[in-house]
Amino acid sequence: MGAFVELMTGVLFAGIAVAFFVLAWLFLRLARIFSTTEQSIKDVSEQVVPLLGKTHVTVDNINSQLSQLDTAVGDVAGITGELDQTTTVITQGVRGGVIRLSSATAGLSRGIGAFIKGENKGEKQPEEEG
Repeated sequence: MGAFVELMTGVLFAGIAVAFFVLAWLFLRLARIFSTTEQSIKDVSEQVVPLLGKTHVTVDNINSQLSQLDTAVGDVAGITGELDQTTTVITQGVRGGVIRLSSATAGLSRGIGAFIKGENKGEKQPEEEG
């Protein structure tokens, strides 16, 4: 029975040794996976961080351009309002002038017509007796 116990003890130690080597191999593989993952993360960080910085600068430039565009659009809106007011004033002035001119022309035309025909509105022309 002593030989059997020694044999079982040897098998147990061999099993523990094999389990230890398998665990050591698994931990080594896991360490390589973590090392590769860490290197990949570093590589991505080295590329992404400058890209994010450039993106930040680009967004700042776009915001600056939009601000300038907003100012320009505001200026154009102001100019358009002033142009509308100017057009209204000019239209009213021309309309008043045209009305005065047409009134004067109509009065002058009537006056010339009355002068040529010899008609007076207040007096009746004597009728010809025949």
